[in-house]
Amino acid sequence: MNENGEKEKRMTINDVAEQLGVSISTVSRAISGKGRIGSETRRKVMEFIEEHDYHPNSSAKSLAQAKTENIALLIPEVKTLVAQPFFYMCMCGVNEVAQARGYDMFVVTTNGQDTARLKRLLDNDKVDGVILGNTHRDDVFARFLKSRGCPFVAIGSMDDDSVIQVDHDNMGACRDLTAILLSRRMRRIAYMGQADDLIVNEERYRGYLQAHRDIGTDVDMELVYRDNITETIVRKNTDELVRRRVDCILCQDDSICNIVLQELYSQNVRIPEEMRVASCHNSKTLDSYPVTVTSLKFDNTEIGRVACDILIDMLEGRQVEGRTLLDYEVVLKESTK
Repeated sequence: MNENGEKEKRMTINDVAEQLGVSISTVSRAISGKGRIGSETRRKVMEFIEEHDYHPNSSAKSLAQAKTENIALLIPEVKTLVAQPFFYMCMCGVNEVAQARGYDMFVVTTNGQDTARLKRLLDNDKVDGVILGNTHRDDVFARFLKSRGCPFVAIGSMDDDSVIQVDHDNMGACRDLTAILLSRRMRRIAYMGQADDLIVNEERYRGYLQAHRDIGTDVDMELVYRDNITETIVRKNTDELVRRRVDCILCQDDSICNIVLQELYSQNVRIPEEMRVASCHNSKTLDSYPVTVTSLKFDNTEIGRVACDILIDMLEGRQVEGRTLLDYEVVLKESTK
């Protein structure tokens, strides 16, 4: 074989890019047919490849298939200090595993249901897969990722069995916490939450209801407040529950519990003597009160680790479970004595 033939057989994707005066990523997009590239540029690349009988090696194929060894963690814009710890700890877990397995992590914040930033990442072949930081009933991000054929894992539960999910057993945890409170002769347990489209909130509320069903007790729906969308509403509802002399206020999460505790202390309501309080989620925010708070403890770093491990296993062609449920701990403290 002549020298020219030998040279052409050894041609790399870098050589193709250099000869045509374009970037390596442009060549890879032309080969894969993915990403933004002009039709004329794609035509020139493909004609050059055909003329020189270029056959991508394994590295070039990887590039052409948009194997970036990057993953994205998609989280909502967090506007309160109380909400930040979950996403921060989750992010730490994702990053820990990503680094250990040779991947880099993008953190993408979203405003509402806007998919623009995520679309830009995928259009430019920046990531191989995505982790959704939370889930909604009608999840626009899950729908978008499925339509693009992008591998992803959801942190949270979804009704769609085709979506790979990792979640804490929020329903089981809230059911167990409520059952313990009921076993301590607290029959008038109020529930303070939100009726939004976050599935985690629905799961916790279902656990509260199930615990009552398990012992054959009807829930007094007048003690269920799921309209707590502002601090003002939470404070007003807390005052109503104090007047109703309920046995305990069970809060959907640490954010609501924090406001409930503030209001009780501002009204000089003694905890637990005059009112018991518990939270379906724990954070350091609840450590700032004179009375320690009964709550559910979830390992938020671990859920990030597990989600990242599963996503990378998917990207590397391994079989993964459709749904993974992580454990929890009921931590009984002074606020429900």
